[in-house]
Amino acid sequence: MNVRGLARILAVLVLAGWICSTAAAQEMTIDEVESIAAGETVTIGGTTNLAPGNRLLVEVTPVAFGPGNASVQGGTSGTAVVEAGNETANTWSFAMDTTGFEPGEYTVTVDWVEGDATASTTFTVVEAGTVAPTATVTVQITPPATEAPEPSPTPTAAGSALPVTAAIAAAAAGVLVRRR
Repeated sequence: MNVRGLARILAVLVLAGWICSTAAAQEMTIDEVESIAAGETVTIGGTTNLAPGNRLLVEVTPVAFGPGNASVQGGTSGTAVVEAGNETANTWSFAMDTTGFEPGEYTVTVDWVEGDATASTTFTVVEAGTVAPTATVTVQITPPATEAPEPSPTPTAAGSALPVTAAIAAAAAGVLVRRR
């Protein structure tokens, strides 16, 4: 195989690596949620590498809610806006009033409105005046789809340094091709 063919293959591989790393760049977490007494107002929050200004959809539903068990009461939803955090992560928060929530286990799901990043956890609502153990936090991060997203009015977090590496590799491949 000649140098030009090798350079083309290298360029395609670098481009594919850059696309894959950019697609997996969005992440979100939910802070641990203590057990909550029914009727309390609590704030659920977490961190993300999404840029400030991005909107997140927060949904709280009873674990027991579903087909055949629609009589279960409680739950809420709304949006949270990503706020500037420290140099490693930005933050988000959502105030939730648990008035009308029945005692039981609830799921919090946070979805990025303009992409596929998501996180979820569970917590327990107990009767007012009762204390229960802390819920276990389960974080699920789903990378965005590989197809190109539509332009977003709100910027996302900066990607990795891979585009710089790709540019350097492409320049090196160009130098090799010109020398031959």
